[in-house]
Amino acid sequence: MNIQTISIVVPTVGCVNKCPFCVSRMHSNPYVGHFDAFQMEKRIKWAVMNGINTCIITGTGEALQNTNFLYNLGEVFAKMDYPFPNVELQTTGVMLEKKEEAFGSKSGDLLFYYPNIDLLKNLGVNTISLSVSDIFFDALNTQIIGVRPKLEFKLDELISFLKKNDFNIRLSLNMLKHFDDVTPEGILRKCKELGAEQVTFRRMYSDDDGSEQSQWVEKNKCSERTLENIKHYIQGDYVIKDGGRIPGYGTFLYKLPFGASVYSINGMSVVMDDDCMSKENNESLKYVILRENGKLYAQWDNEGSLIF
Repeated sequence: MNIQTISIVVPTVGCVNKCPFCVSRMHSNPYVGHFDAFQMEKRIKWAVMNGINTCIITGTGEALQNTNFLYNLGEVFAKMDYPFPNVELQTTGVMLEKKEEAFGSKSGDLLFYYPNIDLLKNLGVNTISLSVSDIFFDALNTQIIGVRPKLEFKLDELISFLKKNDFNIRLSLNMLKHFDDVTPEGILRKCKELGAEQVTFRRMYSDDDGSEQSQWVEKNKCSERTLENIKHYIQGDYVIKDGGRIPGYGTFLYKLPFGASVYSINGMSVVMDDDCMSKENNESLKYVILRENGKLYAQWDNEGSLIF
């Protein structure tokens, strides 16, 4: 079985954000204080033995809400000699610029440091994947995400700060209806201006369950035409009546195990993510999930997908 990544879910009490499309924030979590290092090691070892070299740190809330878990995870990584060469944090961007004061031991001067950045570096994080709902207007982005006033940030300043700390930046764009008003060229140009090295276009996912979140997605997701236009802009298109192919602006790089293609365009790698819940391809798992209870699963929302 070809598996791309392992997602490690950091347990949190709710979420500091209030994304209207997120079902996870509605769930209570009994595992916030739970960390079994031995069981974590076993499952991480299984992942490594199955060829997984990428770890995504994520959560039903913001991972940085539970720094104790992250410190413990860092100790497991260090004990196992950092088993994943590629480690990524998924976040909306809040709490990354948290700043604290300290006095220099020798100079006595007042100094500033960023504890969450130090923590991420200790975990070996290479890439910060920012889940963004609007790349053009910070006010709209934070409004959709539901960021508290004291945690608000400006996307361009945050990205500049992260790049100065040597992180790669992936913009994971939640494809909502305001993107219908922008050309593919305009979207990609803005991503480049912001400093992204990687871009993922995320199709918004909903169920036919009548939930508040699914209804919101149905009302606010971008059109299929917008997604098709982006795909055609990057990949090109076949024209039947002319008997030929219109080339895209992207250069094909490689195909991911779950089927999506990665293209290079404007110095960025770009991918269309049409299967964010990992349900469509049963031959190649997009990822496995190490959930808050310390057990390994093949799907996010199916307890029957337990691996062990």
